[in-house]
Amino acid sequence: MRSASTSAASISSRSSCARRADVSLAALPTIAARDVPVATAAQMSAADRVASETLGLTLEALMENAGRQIAVTTRALLGETDGQLVTALVGTGNNGGDALAALRHLLGWAAEVDAYVAAPPDRLRPLARRQYDVLARLGVPLYDTTTLKDSFIAHRVRGRHAVLDGLLGYSASGPPRGEVARLIQLANAQSGPKVIAIDLPSGLDPDSGQAPAAAIRADVTVTLGLPKPGLLTEAARDAVGALLLADIGMPAKAYENAGIDARLVFASGDLLRVIS
Repeated sequence: MRSASTSAASISSRSSCARRADVSLAALPTIAARDVPVATAAQMSAADRVASETLGLTLEALMENAGRQIAVTTRALLGETDGQLVTALVGTGNNGGDALAALRHLLGWAAEVDAYVAAPPDRLRPLARRQYDVLARLGVPLYDTTTLKDSFIAHRVRGRHAVLDGLLGYSASGPPRGEVARLIQLANAQSGPKVIAIDLPSGLDPDSGQAPAAAIRADVTVTLGLPKPGLLTEAARDAVGALLLADIGMPAKAYENAGIDARLVFASGDLLRVIS
């Protein structure tokens, strides 16, 4: 029988391991860009519908999986999470929900987290609002940026170790506008934090890869499920940074109607680094 002190040490060791990166980004399994099937924005939207309406997989389950993969990426990028300062820039849609879910995981791994939301909470879509409410009950600072001055946001973002870009997803059209454009501009002006884009850098065209001046410039992009074709273009390189491919539990069958064979994409791992 183990002594109480041995058990406590074991628990402490497991807790410490949760805070340290299991693997660095450079050590992740790789997949060649030429071997990665892509899904356009329209194909991805159709796959989401098949997953939820035909296969019965909830978007909330996918969001939870996405949040954890984003948190794992953040830990790998920073090397550890204990005491690391991580903020999220949050839009009103599901990408914002992914970012908020990631913050919850990072909070559990001893990071100090907060979020800057580009609208009042009553404008968040239901899944994002649910994630928001959980963090609020956990005491995480959540700011409505429409009430904040540029100087306050810039100061807070500048002092972070990592910033999660959860402002816009693949369904957004046209260049960023309004409050989202303001937050992107403020984030791009800071040189300190590492920027992790969720699915694609906010403002980047998912199909063409064109990145207007108002698009996020990321150090790492974690694309969820299959990448959008624009992420693999030369035009997108500076905005995307290192490209990771994250398995969030989207069944390969969801892509079949689009003629996309995704069965072997994650055979070597559930978080892959895409190489040329």
